Amino acid sequence: ADHEVSLHYLAATIDGRAAQTAYFANVDIWVNGLTLVLQLLLTGRLMARIGVGLTLAALPLVSVIGFVGLGLYPVLAAVVVFTVARRVTNFALSRPAREALYVPLSRAEKYKAKNLIDTVVYRVGDQVGAWTNTALLWLGLGIGGIALAAAPLAALWFVLSLWLGRRYVAGQAQRGAPHGGQAIEHQERQVDPAHGREHRHDRALRARPGARGRRWQQ
Repeated sequence: ADHEVSLHYLAATIDGRAAQTAYFANVDIWVNGLTLVLQLLLTGRLMARIGVGLTLAALPLVSVIGFVGLGLYPVLAAVVVFTVARRVTNFALSRPAREALYVPLSRAEKYKAKNLIDTVVYRVGDQVGAWTNTALLWLGLGIGGIALAAAPLAALWFVLSLWLGRRYVAGQAQRGAPHGGQAIEHQERQVDPAHGREHRHDRALRARPGARGRRWQQ
């Protein structure tokens, strides 16, 4: 919804293809730079401290604040700030948190769910958003009205994110693994000692003549 609103507003406020291209280039520079900094310095620490659910809820929270602000102050500066903040939050926080939700699932569940969400759900959602934006424009709503209409949906999205975070914690508890950003570290701690014992065992067998043959006989 925010993408459609931004495109509509920019088409009405920025004249010329060259000026619009320069605008999107500047936005991309800010988004990529801030995303890189946050992923290097904040994402892992934040997920480990507040958990997957709250990290996942950051994007809908930014969306609620941005839609309300855009509805009250429909100016170009608000569009720029909202666009950058939302995209950075998506790439730096929301996307890693979404990927973490698949950790408690089995391999078959993960494969089916991820393919369905990444293809059907995203594409259908984009198309429905475009149709909805067109319908609201046809009804006479401007950028402010569309933004305020999208704010309640973003609030429901926020509640859904918190619910998914609780389901994630419950799934991790059933697997006996810690929640939050420590899931991968926990898996590594489970695997590494096993590799270490196997490696030491192999070295001990190689140190004794004929031990390897006895190992295969066991």
